[in-house]
Amino acid sequence: MIKQGLCILGILFILTAWAVPVPASEVDGPRILVETPEFDFNTVKEGEVVEHAFKVLNQGNQELRILSVRPG
Repeated sequence: MIKQGLCILGILFILTAWAVPVPASEVDGPRILVETPEFDFNTVKEGEVVEHAFKVLNQGNQELRILSVRPG
């Protein structure tokens, strides 16, 4: 009974040693990076048109497709 328990613990130890997380840089797929994700326009007068360009980068190794954008 004790030998069986130790055997199971040994197997679990070996399996968890192999279950090392993969760094994000090695994961396949697109990975979005927005250099400055927030921008404050401060006070804007009614009717005034304001705009700001956000720099969006793909840090992944596959095509990044932005299908929709919602202002926050």
